[in-house]
Order: sequence, then C-alpha cells, then structure tokens
Amino acid sequence: MVIARALVLLCFFGAQPAFGAGAAPAVTEQSFIDLFAGAWAGPGTLVKAAIPWRVTCRATGQSSTNRLIVEGSCSLAIINDRIAADIAYDPKTGLYSGTYIGAKVGPARVSGRRSGSVLSLAITWPHPVFGDTRARMTIVNTGGATFRLTIFDNIAPGGPEELTSDVVMTRL
Repeated sequence: MVIARALVLLCFFGAQPAFGAGAAPAVTEQSFIDLFAGAWAGPGTLVKAAIPWRVTCRATGQSSTNRLIVEGSCSLAIINDRIAADIAYDPKTGLYSGTYIGAKVGPARVSGRRSGSVLSLAITWPHPVFGDTRARMTIVNTGGATFRLTIFDNIAPGGPEELTSDVVMTRL
C-alpha cells in the first residue's frame, strides 16, 4: 500500500540548496506553482513492510492560474503504476488543496500551506492505510532543476511517524 499511495507523490517534488548563498528571494504562489511545469524523472525509495524499494518515476506537470496538474507513472521492476495529482491554491485562505491518485485505497485529499520553498500537506486517505487515514507530505522546490517529495506515516498504528517515501525528480 505504501508503494501505491506514495507513487503519485514521488513524481512530484525534491530538494536542492537554497537560492544562492543569501536569503531566498520572495516567490509568489503562482511562480512556485509554475516551478513544477514540464517533464520530470528521477529515482526514489519507498518503504513497504519495513523494506526499502527503489523506484523510478516519470511525470509531466502543467500549471495554470493557481493550479497544478501532474500525471505520470512510477516503476518498480515490472510494476508500472499511473500517478496523478491536481492541487490548487486558494488566495483567499492561503491553502493548497486537492487530490492525488496512486494508492490502491483511492484518491486521497491533500491540504496545507507553503513556507518559502517547502509545501507541507496533510494527507487524508479515503480508507485506512497502516491502520489510519492520515499521513504527512513535504514537497521542496527551491527553483532549480530538481524537487524532492517525502511522505511520513505511522507504519505501526499508534507508533512513531516514519519516512515512507523519498523521491528526487530532475527536470528533463
């Protein structure tokens, strides 16, 4: 389940050092959204049953006014799963929200805020994953040619939050 639900996210985000040596320049919400437009590919690690799995993802992002749509696939050996996300920014509330597809439990809802180059989103699964319906995603894009996506979840019900997905995508 971790692999399936994380696949859509994997093809989405990554990290690199901050803009230059000084403070990062102010980025508007639209310019942040526009950073994800284009073709992306990269490796990642997903944790399933305490075993790390290496995946390769490819995706294409399209941006429009206050909205980002990403579609692609992630592969693990001979398994190839479709991934998709539709996330919008609401200027009135300052929130990002939407859905993403990749989990076998169905489309998940995501909602959160951006601070600098980091978009922090709460994930709500439509059915329990690891015994509950909550997880946390972080997407980092500093404006370079890469972005990083991480997902944290409680693998053991009531247990500590653990890294379940970590993917770095590079612009093609």
